[in-house]
Amino acid sequence: MVILSTLLLSFIIIFTILYFYTFHQVKKLPFNSPANFLKSDNSNQETQTVICIGDSITHGQVSYNYVNILSNKISKEGYEFINAGINGNLAFNVLKRIESVIACNPDYITVLIGTNDVNATLSEKNNARYIKNMSLPEKPGKEFFQQSYTNLIIELKKRTKAKIALLSLPPIGEDKNHISFQRTIEYSKIIKNLSIEQKVDYLSLNEKMNNYLGPNHSPKLFYDDGFKWVMIKSYFLHFLFGYSFNRISSKNGFLIITDFLHLNSNGAKLVADLIHKWLIK
Repeated sequence: MVILSTLLLSFIIIFTILYFYTFHQVKKLPFNSPANFLKSDNSNQETQTVICIGDSITHGQVSYNYVNILSNKISKEGYEFINAGINGNLAFNVLKRIESVIACNPDYITVLIGTNDVNATLSEKNNARYIKNMSLPEKPGKEFFQQSYTNLIIELKKRTKAKIALLSLPPIGEDKNHISFQRTIEYSKIIKNLSIEQKVDYLSLNEKMNNYLGPNHSPKLFYDDGFKWVMIKSYFLHFLFGYSFNRISSKNGFLIITDFLHLNSNGAKLVADLIHKWLIK
C-alpha cells in the first residue's frame, strides 16, 4: 500500500507539473509584444511599424505564428512587426486594451478578431465560459460583436495615424455544412460591412480559406465530437511531445487548421500573404 500510495502521489505531482508547464507555455507572450516594443529603442525613423491585433491565432503560441512569417519575410524591407494577439480575446477585450496599441504609434494596423466571438455562440457552455473567463459584461452575440468592433475601429482611426485593414475570419472547423463554419461566414460579412462603413481596408481571409479547402474536402474530425478536448490535446502534443502544428493538423485530418480554432503553416501563410500584399501595394 505504501508503494502504491507513493507511486500515485508521484504520478499526481508529475502530472501537475506537466499541466502547469503546458499552460504556462500557452500563455507566454510573444517576444515582439507591445509591452516589449515599448521597452525597446524604437526611435528608428526609417522603420514602419505594423501592429497585428488579434486573439490566439495572432498570439502564435498555440497557432502557427503568421506575424513571425511576415517579420521573417519583409522586415529587411523596413517593416517592424508588433504582435498584439492575446489568447481567448473577443472584440470587446481588444477594445479594453487598446491603450497599449495606441502607445506603439503604428503606421499600419491589421485586425483579426472574432473567432472567439463566434465560438462563444455555439453552445451555452461556451457562452458561460467566455463570460466568466473573459469578464464580459453581457452575453456574446452578433450585436455585442458588432458594437465592440465598431468602437475599436473608431478609436483606432481617431487616435492613430495608421492605415487599417480588417481581416475576415478563418473557419472554425473544416466542415462547410456545420454551423461553426457557417457562422464565421456570417461574422465575416459583418466585418466586411464595417470596413465599408468606416472606410478602412478589408482582407478577404475567410473567402480565401474557403476556396483553398475546395468543394469536396471532408475532415476526419467534427466540431461536435468535442472541440475542447481536441484543442487541449493539441497543446500537450505540441509543448510536451514536440509535435509541430502541421503534424497535429495532419493527425486530425485538417488542411489549414490544427484543432478547430487554430492554424497550421498553410493557414498562417494565407494570412501572412494577404497582409504582405496589402502592405506593399
